[in-house]
Formats: sequence, structure tokens, C-alpha cells
Amino acid sequence: MKITESTLRRIIREALLTEVAITPDGAKEKGITFKVYIFKGNAEISVVRGDDDEAVVGQLRAGQERWACKPDQESAWAIYKSNSSIKGLGPLMYDLMIDLVHPAPLIADRLRVSLAAKNVWDYYMKSRDDIEALQLDNLEDELTPGIEDDNCDQNSADNWAFTNRQKWYDSSLSKAYRRKDGRTPTLDALKGLGIIKFAR
Repeated sequence: MKITESTLRRIIREALLTEVAITPDGAKEKGITFKVYIFKGNAEISVVRGDDDEAVVGQLRAGQERWACKPDQESAWAIYKSNSSIKGLGPLMYDLMIDLVHPAPLIADRLRVSLAAKNVWDYYMKSRDDIEALQLDNLEDELTPGIEDDNCDQNSADNWAFTNRQKWYDSSLSKAYRRKDGRTPTLDALKGLGIIKFAR
């Protein structure tokens, strides 16, 4: 079987993602603390290193009412801000956000997605047995005519699909994600390690 260059690049990206992803135990070893704010349909994860609350090394924000996409009748939470200055922190923040918004699914930013973030979504779609991918339709109602709840802006999926010469609905960005078993292992692990705080 001949492997294309794009397939080889994808395999390498996925291998690197799992190799460098920080685990909850790894976060504790690095002196990382997670601060969570959930208010009025918005959720924010702020990650700090050390005792200095100003030493923010990562942020992830999601909103529920921003796009109002409803795969499987649950209003999805959409990422709208993501940054990290520590390699491998992104996947852990995304896993935590999936746990925080459960049972609602999580979707990518509908307007633009970085390569690093897309790699995380690709990994959810292709390599995570504990995560289910729910297909969203586009605003033209192309996949499920007459069912509008699952319609969602697919600008990010369109852009990456064009770049990768694929259909928008084959992109990991066209889907919503949540844990299959309903558990919240990342959230539970961070609580158990005492490295997560909730704002009141």
C-alpha cells in the first residue's frame, strides 16, 4: 500500500500530538493550576504556572449561545478563544472543556482554526475511542434537509477542506464532540490532584 505525502504528514502530526500532550499528572509536576469561570452561557479556562495569578500560560473560552447549533438536541458550546505558551497544554485544555460543558457537545471556532487546534480536532475524530463525533449540517441545510437544529456555520471546515482538497463534511471541524460514556475523567483527575479552582 502506497502512503501519500498528506497521509504521512497527518500520521506524524497525530504522533507528535500524543507524544507532547500534557497529562493532569504532568501539569501538577510543572506547577500548573487551572482556573475555571462559568457564567451566562460562557466558560473560560485560565491556566497559570506557579503561585502568580498573572503568569497565565493558556486560555480557552467557549460560549453556548454564540452559534446555537444543536446536534442531538443539545446546544453545542463553541470555542472562540484559544492560546497556550506551553507545548502540549492545548489538548489538556480541550479535554477539560469537553468535561465542563458535558452533556452538551463542544465544537471548533466557526470562523477560523489554527493548525495546532485543528490537529486536536483531527485527533478527536480519528483516534479517540472515548469521544463521539456528531455531524453538523451547514447553513444551506445540505446534509439533513428540513432539519434545521443541526445547521451551523461551517466556515472553518470549508476553509480547511479547500486547503486539503476534501468535502467540508469530511473535516473534523464540521462535527461536535463529547464523551461517549458521560464521564468527566480530566475534570475528576484535576480535582483529585487539587490543581483546579472554580471562580464564584
